[in-house]
Amino acid sequence: MKVLLSVKPEYTEKIFSGEKKYEFRKQKPRLVIERIFIYECSPSKSIVGWFTVKRILSGSPERIWEKCKNSSGIKKKEYFTYCNGKRVIYALEIDRFLQFETPINPFEIRSDFKPPQNFSYLDCSSICDVVEWWEAGCR
Repeated sequence: MKVLLSVKPEYTEKIFSGEKKYEFRKQKPRLVIERIFIYECSPSKSIVGWFTVKRILSGSPERIWEKCKNSSGIKKKEYFTYCNGKRVIYALEIDRFLQFETPINPFEIRSDFKPPQNFSYLDCSSICDVVEWWEAGCR
């Protein structure tokens, strides 16, 4: 399954530089993920690339921080603010990644596009069509 995930620009930069090797989430994906497409929030508001997930770690915020802090790409205070009292946090370990030369503007494809709050599963939608078009090498 392909997924669209909203990520702040400072973190997309760190993913593509290799500094950020974990993406933290409060919820675990419901389905097996083949590839995560990155929707970069304001000001870009574009689909800027993708990454694959090597494995998903889960545990208390403290346990996950201890395992991932050196490759987290996030400051401790920001991490624990994000965790906000959650008992379990998920760390998606980034395996491979690719930054698009030309970002995809989802609002040009679909005028009613709504950025995902968490995981948005791409099935039969015009966004999915564009992603598949890109994957086929038609960029």
